[in-house]
Amino acid sequence: MAKKSKKGPWQETILNAARPTALKSGTADHLLSTRDITMRQKLFIHIGPHKTGTSSLQRFLFNNQKALLKRGVFYPIAHLSDFDAQHRLAFAILGKTDPNDRQIPSREADIVPILNEIKSSRADTAIISSEAFFPADTTAIQFLHDQLHEFTPVVVFYARRQDEGYVSTYTQRAKSPRHRYAQPIHTHLDHPVSMSRDLDIYQQVSNWARVFGKENVAARLYNREITVPADFLRCVDERRTESPPLASMMDRFKASKDINKSPSLEATELMRLSKSQCDDPEVRQITIDLLQKQFESGRSAAKLLSTADRRAILEFFRPSNDKLFREYFSCENKFAPELLLTGEETGRETLTIGEAAKMIVELVEGTPYARARRVIAAASRWQRVRWRKSKMEF
Repeated sequence: MAKKSKKGPWQETILNAARPTALKSGTADHLLSTRDITMRQKLFIHIGPHKTGTSSLQRFLFNNQKALLKRGVFYPIAHLSDFDAQHRLAFAILGKTDPNDRQIPSREADIVPILNEIKSSRADTAIISSEAFFPADTTAIQFLHDQLHEFTPVVVFYARRQDEGYVSTYTQRAKSPRHRYAQPIHTHLDHPVSMSRDLDIYQQVSNWARVFGKENVAARLYNREITVPADFLRCVDERRTESPPLASMMDRFKASKDINKSPSLEATELMRLSKSQCDDPEVRQITIDLLQKQFESGRSAAKLLSTADRRAILEFFRPSNDKLFREYFSCENKFAPELLLTGEETGRETLTIGEAAKMIVELVEGTPYARARRVIAAASRWQRVRWRKSKMEF
């Protein structure tokens, strides 16, 4: 989940613009009159899941609020807490603790300002986003549905092949300082959904379709080759046919950088093992940051899984994936292992004790303390040499 920066002057302008005002003549078609607001406003609810480019999309939406609003698309900024997205609202409807203030937000207190902001924006389209929405049960989803009865909702999700999602979730858990997760990646292979409930895509999406209706669910395919913000705007364009297209204007928006880069195999395993030896979250954070920076270049963490491991994961989800693609993509299962795993069979790669020891030595040698010691030692040798030469000359 991406952290956000402090509000700038232009963001205050957006908040002021969102307050009800009298419409002037000649208003653009994608800005609605007060009478039409609750009849025509379309609300896109981006539910994730995790590890499908959510942070880059949320940063894009947050950084381009002003440009999007000019084109009739509003991204609310009320109650964002320290995030770029509506994670706090997701925590509220799920009854989960906000990690920033360690409190469970009030559902009503958080959603009402967001909805009022959307309605008073007069934009024909609005977007809210949080990957924390994805695993919500039908009770939580029903609350959200009831609160959105004045809007035309579109629930958007991205489907990522589970073997890749499994590795990405593992590296995320390994580098998180908030807990002491330190299990090897292969621990969950017998029951991959224990790595993350998000991996059972069909089960989670079915809960949303059950409440909002399958016709109001937009399914998208995720892979590392797509640019998620551009793809999401194409999705909006497909459901917003009467307004100016957005995807064709990508070059006019501020680019969104990858802000959640995956660590290398070496960094992942060292972070995981170091967490098991440390109780202090602050020390864990310092250690993790140091390891990730020091060993950024290395083997891909994807190599922790063999071809056989990946096949087992995809086979585990085959029944639900068959239904997912049939019902939401109107095609055959594109995550079938025989379609994806056609190359040379590969084995598991690991971090050996010898490799770990060598990396620790490299890490120590790169610290300011070690560099200072080397400088002092070199100076001492130089002084000794000068002393010997002076004695010989004498």
